[in-house]
Amino acid sequence: MAEESEGDTCSHTFPNGDVYKGAVENDLPHGYGKYEWSDGSFYEGEWSEGVKHGYGKYRWASGSSYDGQWQEGCMHGIGTYTGSDESEYHGSFVKDKKSGYGKKKYPNGDIYEGLWKNDLAENLGIYQWLNGDKFNGEWQQGKMHGRGTFVWHTGERYDGDWKMGLENGPGLFIWADGSAFYGFWEEGKKHGSGVWWRELEEGGRGATPRPGKSPQDSAGGSQGGPGQADKLTVALSENKVIGREYIKGKLIKEHWIDRDKVRLPSLRATREPAKKTKKYSKKVQGETIVKGHRSYDLMLNLQLGIRYSIGKVNEEQPKPLVDQDFDKNINRQVFFPHNGSEDTPPHSSTDFYWKTYCPRVFGDLRKRLGCDPGQYVYALCGDHALRELSSPGKSGSVFYISHDDQYLCKSLRKSELGHLSNILPQYHKHVCDHQNTILPKFFGLHRITNPQKAQRVRFVVMANVFCRDIQIHRMYDLKGSVVGRSTPGKAQDGAILKDLDLDCTFKLERKWHNIFFEQLERDCKFLEAANIMDYSLLLGVHFQDEEDKEEESCEDPGASSAGAAQDANSDGDQAPAGTAGLQTIEEDEDSKSFLDNLNKLNRVTSTKERRTSEIFNAQTRTRRSDTMRPITADGLEQLSEAMGVAMPTRELGVSMPATVIYNDGEREPRDAVLFFAIIDILQDYNARKQLENVSKSVVYKRNEISAVSPKNYSRRFQDFMAKCFV
Repeated sequence: MAEESEGDTCSHTFPNGDVYKGAVENDLPHGYGKYEWSDGSFYEGEWSEGVKHGYGKYRWASGSSYDGQWQEGCMHGIGTYTGSDESEYHGSFVKDKKSGYGKKKYPNGDIYEGLWKNDLAENLGIYQWLNGDKFNGEWQQGKMHGRGTFVWHTGERYDGDWKMGLENGPGLFIWADGSAFYGFWEEGKKHGSGVWWRELEEGGRGATPRPGKSPQDSAGGSQGGPGQADKLTVALSENKVIGREYIKGKLIKEHWIDRDKVRLPSLRATREPAKKTKKYSKKVQGETIVKGHRSYDLMLNLQLGIRYSIGKVNEEQPKPLVDQDFDKNINRQVFFPHNGSEDTPPHSSTDFYWKTYCPRVFGDLRKRLGCDPGQYVYALCGDHALRELSSPGKSGSVFYISHDDQYLCKSLRKSELGHLSNILPQYHKHVCDHQNTILPKFFGLHRITNPQKAQRVRFVVMANVFCRDIQIHRMYDLKGSVVGRSTPGKAQDGAILKDLDLDCTFKLERKWHNIFFEQLERDCKFLEAANIMDYSLLLGVHFQDEEDKEEESCEDPGASSAGAAQDANSDGDQAPAGTAGLQTIEEDEDSKSFLDNLNKLNRVTSTKERRTSEIFNAQTRTRRSDTMRPITADGLEQLSEAMGVAMPTRELGVSMPATVIYNDGEREPRDAVLFFAIIDILQDYNARKQLENVSKSVVYKRNEISAVSPKNYSRRFQDFMAKCFV
């Protein structure tokens, strides 16, 4: 044994050949030092009382290495592990195991990015196979488990439920040729009732549904595939679909079904961008935030923070909310240094502090409002950048919108954040009690602090009123006041019009007219009790005849039907061999049972607390009768069926059929679909607004200005809506 020392450092060679060079204290490595084992392994970094603690690099004799944070001798915190097999993981560790957020590249080139627990994918994550296959959704113990979307590189796609790596529960499978199967799965095989159909095509040949892709485990690797297809020798009619019944993947019965007897999910929103066959394009709003954009760092901070907050909420055990959860002082603040920390990943932005207010309350709101956590994180924090919208009002707020248009992030003044925090208990109760509310849907309340610029930016995340894959041809912001309520240059494309610009009324179906005004009264009472005024109804109008023009002008004359037929698959599916093999659904006991099973499928899908919105985005087409009343069936359930929407019930303010009646009496009424909600509900009737009321009343009539008491504002707002919606 040899030992040399200089001050508090030493060089020590042990009898077995190990060597330590570095700082010591009480004859133990303490501070910075390097330990080399006789087998060729070494650790160089920080020590504390003889154990690895702090930042350091460990290299094994096998060639594997870890460069990152240590705690009490374990890999703990943020670090990078590189395997001898050329795999690489960068992210969070807890006691030598991958836990928290991280990204791993496997030896075969596959990549997983998301949350981990005990070395396995857990909760939310995205797995990308080298061949182009991709899964985005929920995980448990390294298996696809929960809600998720699997997209094959060949164009097939499955949206639905998973259980330990296999399709299990309600789901939608779509082929690249546009054919689809909507039904139940059990342990990776179709089991129960389902519907096969193809959109936008007649005749031809196509694939039969088979989600044959076997999910991999967390070690990477792609297995199986979407399966081969059978021949379809019958020509499908636009108004017919094929009902099928399976037992453990084996087809036992099939029927012709009238298309209007079943509710089918829209396929348009579920297709990959490269595969879309949509005949017209929705105009994209906003400016994409790319590197070098003035808001790039702020966007990165927002995305990092949201991903962190959702992960923390999902790690907690569910339990009922208590009064303390609504306290705005109950928040999570965490520091995000650019080089990462024990709880946060490294990033390319500047250091910042992230604060989430009332996280459990907003987590409960997301759940109650049908916001899927995986889709939420992917939309806001996934591969796509956010877009920045120009502020439509006088507040000067910054608006960011997710790539799929579902979510808006709006900057708030400190007073607005305080007011939302104050009314949060009442807002939560109101949303829980009234599922038809048209108040804004709030999903998160956050603050970003930049210590270098001494800057604080507060954000609320909420649902976008116009999030559907449908073009909005006209937008209105309606308050019921007169002063300043017109839009200069109103002919400009995309301009938001105001009260004095409205030249028509909107005729709703009678039942929905009653539901709307009953809910409007409840929502206005809530706002009045919360001392809120200056809100408005944001209304979007989609004209059906405009869509027809767009489709005619943009239709691709060279579009072809489905591809060539393929061999039978290994799942036991048999495509219909001809019309003789199909039964038309009649009113017999067998067909009633089949349709009951399909209704069960819709109910199960609808009542799940988490919905993948990509499956259920609705495309609606309405037509007027001679009385100009939208043609719909009686009752909410029948209305939903008539609209072809796979939703639990028609959501008030979303895809509402209406007839536009012009005030001049000269123009013909027009078919339309409406989207609307109350917005800007964070302005209380404070001293500034009261002073505005007094000053403007000198020049204008008191009932013509926006700044009036909450009681008067509520009454005037409802009266004006009664004139707009008939």
